[in-house]
Amino acid sequence: MADPQKPDLDELLASRLWPAVLIPVGVLSALVAVGIWLAPTFPFLPVALLLTTIVVAWRQRGDALMADETGLWVRRRGRVTRRYRWEEISQAGLTRPGFGQVALAVYPHGGPWDVPGPNNPVVVGRVWMLRKPDPQTTDRINALLRSRGVPAIDLQRPTIGA
Repeated sequence: MADPQKPDLDELLASRLWPAVLIPVGVLSALVAVGIWLAPTFPFLPVALLLTTIVVAWRQRGDALMADETGLWVRRRGRVTRRYRWEEISQAGLTRPGFGQVALAVYPHGGPWDVPGPNNPVVVGRVWMLRKPDPQTTDRINALLRSRGVPAIDLQRPTIGA
């Protein structure tokens, strides 16, 4: 699916509405219940946390990682920005940076003292998904990376990065 702001972009990963809202709501509902049970005179703090998390998740529901012939793009809060050109990436792979989230870990070219350096990944396009992407999506992303000259790697554990 293409982005209406940039019609030539191919959407690789996109946040889904229900995981983006239900995961924080479920976690914070439990915290609200525990907070009210532990401190019945101060229930406003857990309720404020719950409402804040719902608003943040709602605003992130349209986030996406997209690609075109020149590189990767990220749609965040309705704005599309360039992240990396294909020539700047030494390798990349899908990762799960947090519960209910999927992203692309990009290892940019760089010297040993560059930030990030060649061995430090940057998490790009963090989106909300309840499960891992289906095998067809993973294969499509890996095929796109390989077609652009970027080695696709398989990351088994979450990657730490910005």
